[in-house]
Amino acid sequence: MLSEDIIRIGRPIVSGDLSNEQRIRWLTDVDNEVCKNFFQHVFLIEIFADHADFHFLEIGNDEGEDFQVDKTRNAAFPIIYPNGGNPLHAQGIYPVPVFLMYEKHINDMNKEKEFASKVVLPRLKKTVIYKNESDERLECIAQQVAALLKENYDSFIEDEKQLGILYICDLNSPSFKSLSGNNLDKKLLRITESKLFPSSHLYLDGDIALEGIIEARFSEAKELGYKKKAISTITNKQEEEVVSIYNKSWLWLSPTWEMPKPIHWEKNDWINGIKVDKKSYEAFLYGAQFLKQITAPISNAILKEMFAPYMNVEAKRKMKSTSFEQIYGVPLVVPLLDGDSQQLYKKYSRILNQENLTDADLHLEILAGINRIIPRFSDEHRLNLLYYSGDLSRGNMHVRLMLTDIIPSVAEKLQTLIKEINTIDLFDIRAFFNLSQDRTFYRVQSLPSIISNAFGQGYTWSTLQSIFHQQPLGINRVYEATARKLAELANKEDYWGMMDELVFHFVFLAFYNKYSLRIAQNKERVKTLNGWNLLLDKYREGKIFLEDLLEVEQLGFVTGLLLKQFSHSYHFKTGHDDFLKHRVIKFGSKITPEMIWKSGILICEPLKLQWNMNLASNFEKVLPYVLQAFIEADNKKLLINEKDKFMTAFWSGYLVYKKEQKEEGNESGN
Repeated sequence: MLSEDIIRIGRPIVSGDLSNEQRIRWLTDVDNEVCKNFFQHVFLIEIFADHADFHFLEIGNDEGEDFQVDKTRNAAFPIIYPNGGNPLHAQGIYPVPVFLMYEKHINDMNKEKEFASKVVLPRLKKTVIYKNESDERLECIAQQVAALLKENYDSFIEDEKQLGILYICDLNSPSFKSLSGNNLDKKLLRITESKLFPSSHLYLDGDIALEGIIEARFSEAKELGYKKKAISTITNKQEEEVVSIYNKSWLWLSPTWEMPKPIHWEKNDWINGIKVDKKSYEAFLYGAQFLKQITAPISNAILKEMFAPYMNVEAKRKMKSTSFEQIYGVPLVVPLLDGDSQQLYKKYSRILNQENLTDADLHLEILAGINRIIPRFSDEHRLNLLYYSGDLSRGNMHVRLMLTDIIPSVAEKLQTLIKEINTIDLFDIRAFFNLSQDRTFYRVQSLPSIISNAFGQGYTWSTLQSIFHQQPLGINRVYEATARKLAELANKEDYWGMMDELVFHFVFLAFYNKYSLRIAQNKERVKTLNGWNLLLDKYREGKIFLEDLLEVEQLGFVTGLLLKQFSHSYHFKTGHDDFLKHRVIKFGSKITPEMIWKSGILICEPLKLQWNMNLASNFEKVLPYVLQAFIEADNKKLLINEKDKFMTAFWSGYLVYKKEQKEEGNESGN
């Protein structure tokens, strides 16, 4: 259950050594980029007894055309940005009297009575520190505030659009203090200098503010239903009070999303779903904020590899990397058992700050396309991966995949495997095809890219889940896709593109074999580069026999070598550029094993006699065995049933062939 995972993540953070300032940053919107312009106009009303004074502050400064908030001061202004609803009206619950002001609010600050009754008073009634105050007292505060704002209206009003913060620093409340000299108490957060008490400074009590923030969030959840003396879904114990987990603080569980709600529930009946106690709800708030901070978008380069057209090579090339909807990834590391909270909190801090990390840690960009690094965790934890698209701030998102129960040691093995194929196998395969080693090969840099290029975008999420859960993979679709793409490129005579496809194909086969052996413990194996290197050496020496051609891939590879070698002599004698194009591939058709056999291999000997070709001795020795092997393969229906494997191997042999000195009896064209 997602909410339970979030709570398990949040518990170590609750008991961690975060300062009051850090906790306020976590639980409010003081660092929210959307809120930065509110800090340009802070209307602070300082109140003590019956006295009040007005401050106009700017918490930050302009850097060019962009306003930057002062991060050393903004934690003392614990604002909460409303999600949904009309922001001109009082929204939710306020922990302390710090309210966001929009353009209409600021323009109406010269309307004293109206502003006091319609803007200030409704917000004071929803403020935690004033929950036990009388209406008369709150009305008095509202009138004091409105009178000072009207009095100073001309000093702050501007023609341009203004956003701001109304801050009521009520020194009659224990939430605020006026102290002289330098304050060393870390629980207090400095606001500004006092006007009522010269040589003193105004401070917000961080402890009270945090209690108010938790209370405000918990009270907001009560609006969707609550019960006293009820069993918490999370603790499975009777608690003093439980509320619904559906809330507005993290819109994954937004009450505006109607899908999980039965039609017979009323607006305040969400408590019939997931019930959560106050302590667990606090952990939920910290966990949700932590996940928001470590959420990372999948890069455009990886998105293109994941979702560009699969079978159409040309369409994929022309597709821009910016053409895809942004997808976000959220890594959740969940402890299976309650252990050392401080140690777990330290690891969470490393995830958040991306500090003291090494190559041995889990690089999620390699494993999952998410630009985050996770420190090593024991197998007493589980890694969950959440992918979504859409706008989280509006509660308008689409969950693409929730991958659960990934064992950290399995993820480490996968990472090692992917690094290995990128450094060793990719290098060897490129060398096999005589290709440059300089170009970045994005297809195999991450696991999602590998999966999508092998199986297609429709299989990405399900295959990713299978791999992380150590399940065996099917391989036939990979051969089918490679064969189809090679046929498309062959018709266009795009031989560089064909080699690019074959490089990926063999890298994937290397991945498949290593995955099957080390992780899935599956006995099935496929032929990789080592087998073709040995076969190539035997071919050059003319030592290919029937037993070397019993499998369809071996037959296809040797046939490719044979026809490419013959094509050189054919070109030398006839002047035609390509034997395959001139005599084998019919116009507008896709080449098949039968065409290669009957229109290619079977006419090599007659053409040799017709053009008086002096073919190399290795060719003469191998050709009879290839002819015999085709007859046996045809009898076994292998040319039909395993045509994709044949064609992939054929093009591999055809494109890798290169004349060498030790091929005896060559004439200059062979």
